[in-house]
Amino acid sequence: MTILIHTATTPDGEQLINIPADTVILKTLGFSTEQAAQLCVDAARTTQLENSLAARRTLYVTEADPLFLEWQYDESPEKEKAWRDKVAEIKALYPLPERI
Repeated sequence: MTILIHTATTPDGEQLINIPADTVILKTLGFSTEQAAQLCVDAARTTQLENSLAARRTLYVTEADPLFLEWQYDESPEKEKAWRDKVAEIKALYPLPERI
C-alpha cells in the first residue's frame, strides 16, 4: 500500500496533492532530506489515524451500537456494562496514534 501525502507546498510555493510519501520523489520535487523525512512521518501517522478511525467506526456500527440500543431499551446495568465493555475492547483493538 502506498502512503500518500494529501497536500504539501514545495519550497518554490507550488501546491501539490496526493504525493507518494517517498523521500526520493520528494527530494526531486525540491524538498530537503529533513523536510522529506518529516513529510513521510506525518503521512504515516495520518494514514494510521485514518485507518484506526475507519476500523473503529465499522466495529462501533456492527458490534457496539446494537448493544447500546439493547441497553437503551432494557435500561439494565448488565446491558450497559456489555456495551461499555465492547467500546473499551474496540478502543484497545484499534488505539489511536499519539498526538503531538
